[in-house]
Amino acid sequence: MPLLFAFALLAGCSDGEGTDVNCNLQECTVTFQRGVEASANVFGLEAKLVAVEDGMVTLDIGGNRITVPTDGDAEGVRVREVTKENVVVVIPHNIAG
Repeated sequence: MPLLFAFALLAGCSDGEGTDVNCNLQECTVTFQRGVEASANVFGLEAKLVAVEDGMVTLDIGGNRITVPTDGDAEGVRVREVTKENVVVVIPHNIAG
């Protein structure tokens, strides 16, 4: 039964246009392409990159705006990397409530 639960949980995460998503039971690492309307399904919520400016990354996760410092975390969401091409963030499972 735990294997079935794990599969169902991970099935709630998927790549979208302009994204690459890698999940485990605790978190998803999402790579957003910059310059496109990138979004992904993460633990049943839509995650979108909204903006990157002044050392801050703004995301919309399930309709909630979260602003995270490029070298830190906020509300459990962590920015791993920001380049000219991509933004890599780590989103915890408990973001879904």
